[in-house]
Amino acid sequence: MRGRLKKKVPLSGAIQDAQMARLEPLLVNKADRISSYKKRNDHYYYESIHPADLQAFESEGWEIHRESKTRVRVKRQKSHDRLLEDQAWCLLYRMGYPELSGEQFKINFERQDGSFGSKQIDVFAKDDETVLVVECKSRETRGRRTLQKDLHETDSLQKTLATSIRKHYGDAYKPKVIWLYVTNNIIWSEPDIARAAASNIRVVTENEMQYFDAFIRHMGPAGRYQFLAEFLENQEIPGLSNVKVPAIRGRLGGRTFYSFVTTPRTLLKIAFVNHQALNHPDGRPAYQRMVTPSRIREIEGFIKGGGYFPTNILVNFTEECRFDLLPNKENADPHIKFGILSLPNTYKSAWIIDGQHRLYGYSHLDGEWLDQSLSILAFEKMDTKDEAELFVTINQKQKSVQRSVIVSLQSDLKWGASDPKDRLSALASSLVKTFNSDPTSPFFQRFSLQGVSIKENQSLTFPEFVNGLTRSTLIGRVLHKSQLAPGPLSAATDEQTLARAKRVINAYFSEIRDAHPDRWELGRDAYICVNPGIRAHLLLLSDILIYISFKHGLDVHAADENTILGHLKKVIVPLTSYLATASDTDISDRFSRRFGEGGVVDYFDHLCSIIHESIPEFGSTEFLERLARKKDDRVNQTHQDIIKISQDISDYIITKLKEKYGTGEDESGEKVWWEQGIESQKAKENSYKRYLEGLKDKKLPREAYLDVLDYRDIVKQKNNWSIFEPVFNIPLPGEKGKIYYLDWMEKLNKIRRVPAHPSGARGYDEADYEFMKLIKAEFYTRFNNATSEKKKY
Repeated sequence: MRGRLKKKVPLSGAIQDAQMARLEPLLVNKADRISSYKKRNDHYYYESIHPADLQAFESEGWEIHRESKTRVRVKRQKSHDRLLEDQAWCLLYRMGYPELSGEQFKINFERQDGSFGSKQIDVFAKDDETVLVVECKSRETRGRRTLQKDLHETDSLQKTLATSIRKHYGDAYKPKVIWLYVTNNIIWSEPDIARAAASNIRVVTENEMQYFDAFIRHMGPAGRYQFLAEFLENQEIPGLSNVKVPAIRGRLGGRTFYSFVTTPRTLLKIAFVNHQALNHPDGRPAYQRMVTPSRIREIEGFIKGGGYFPTNILVNFTEECRFDLLPNKENADPHIKFGILSLPNTYKSAWIIDGQHRLYGYSHLDGEWLDQSLSILAFEKMDTKDEAELFVTINQKQKSVQRSVIVSLQSDLKWGASDPKDRLSALASSLVKTFNSDPTSPFFQRFSLQGVSIKENQSLTFPEFVNGLTRSTLIGRVLHKSQLAPGPLSAATDEQTLARAKRVINAYFSEIRDAHPDRWELGRDAYICVNPGIRAHLLLLSDILIYISFKHGLDVHAADENTILGHLKKVIVPLTSYLATASDTDISDRFSRRFGEGGVVDYFDHLCSIIHESIPEFGSTEFLERLARKKDDRVNQTHQDIIKISQDISDYIITKLKEKYGTGEDESGEKVWWEQGIESQKAKENSYKRYLEGLKDKKLPREAYLDVLDYRDIVKQKNNWSIFEPVFNIPLPGEKGKIYYLDWMEKLNKIRRVPAHPSGARGYDEADYEFMKLIKAEFYTRFNNATSEKKKY
């Protein structure tokens, strides 16, 4: 991120004469690395200053950390880009890399024309086998950013920088150089992903960083091979060639297996555990649960106490292994053969199916512990589906497997199944896994994963999203338990369905996200990117496609994605406009509803209503029926609200007038509170007129005949304002610069006529409902605070 190419600079032979000058500064001393780690592992910078300088530092964003009589220690939070750089550096430190970059690290190099230059590198790490050159790119908030220029620069310098690295360490050192782009909050474009791949630059997003950080914290330096396996798959591990062990070869369940004994030192280097937390599109089924630190510690203690494991660790070799038969007469059994097995010597060549905790119990041990014996049962080139099924079979008999793991596995276990329900489940599961691992998707890294600390915005779960997809019928629906009918996003094959559905659904939710990115990123706290909301949007998307089909005569099943998206984006304009401009309170009122199936339907109805208000013909029959019922319910509730608030206004004002002016009579015989508290003769006359018009046998006190406008005038009187202002001075949205905010009382009086004078031509509109919702909240908050005996509405 800080890495910038310097222009041609003559270094007067410094690079040629001083070997160390090619890479500087390097932290090769353990004490220096520890000191740097302590600083980088903190989210703050610290300074010790004189108290007289405190104000100047505070003006620059520093805050007090602690104080003494003579000094003040201040701190300031690091920038987002520096935090990412430090996170990457600390990750490699925990892996145990013996050489790491210092501050302002750079690689000096010589160009073909003999001139010299230098490239600043964010993070550099080196061990006996590998070199990591890391560029860090970050945004403060999640969004798009082109990395074309950066990638081009890295590509053009790779060969030159690699030459400098090798010259620094000498010709005998032939490391595997790994080029990494570590990014945070950046939505990668597909062209940039392709450019990185073409230049052999590996992309590590916050998704992978979250996993690696959790894994390495659990595993320590032994986890380095799991990390390297991601970037060096099938490449030879230096120093691990020609490892041979005595073994038995046989057949089990129709598959070739090898039974042998090896050491943790060897197996840790070639092993790979496909944790569900590290799920990427080209990986095998991500079925493994994250390692549990407490179990690792327990097993470590068990080993140190002299414990051993009589049971096999179950692995799958990804390639066929060499097996040399022992030439003796007793090796004649056709089912069992004895021989010498040549273990694979490449990264990621032994996938752990069962026993990861037993293996990783050695991760924090060294020396003689790593040379103990482990019993291994290894299959050879086991089919991906069979590997996952074996894992489930084993673990269903032991510790229960989380539902999210089982749901995620459906894409592998049930892919292409003859049972339509299983096939649909596999389609949905595969689609959701693709969303979670696709850096260009709005759902990238938004799912909570077992075994990994959950971020605040990881508010989605695999089972709920899969459920939403299947219920939406977007990718198909089961008919009569025997047939999978295509959905509007289905295609000729399941693979094509995934591609088609991925593009349309990603595009739809990108519009939703881009309407208000901050709310989308907040997760649960903003009620948008949450399980009920996503499921409701999927139902809405299905209804929109049906609407497009009828409105435009478009066969959405046959239409290409561009055509569908063109119509789709027009229909959701009212929705995206609402999401972009609605207040947090309004969003909360509409969408912070109950969870469960009822909550999904409620959320869905609110989404439909927003579009229906602008496009009256939009909406399914079921939605319109629910809308009609809700309107009836809202009318009745609003009637009751208006009657109640009008009565509470009356009771409160009369009570306060009597408290202030008293209930006695003046010389004319009138009540003092009536004469002094009500100056408006018009109000008194109107009250008296209504009193005379009332039923003779049901005459009420004359104050009962005052209306809301009369009360407004009473509240506004100079001699009354001080006692009524705290309750009645309520500004409407957009009102500013007034002394009296009482327009709401006039509006209340207008809509009060609906319940007071019901007729077919008079009714509430949406603005009335919104107004009553606001006034209820504002008035009763003030009302309850002002009354000694608080009434609860």
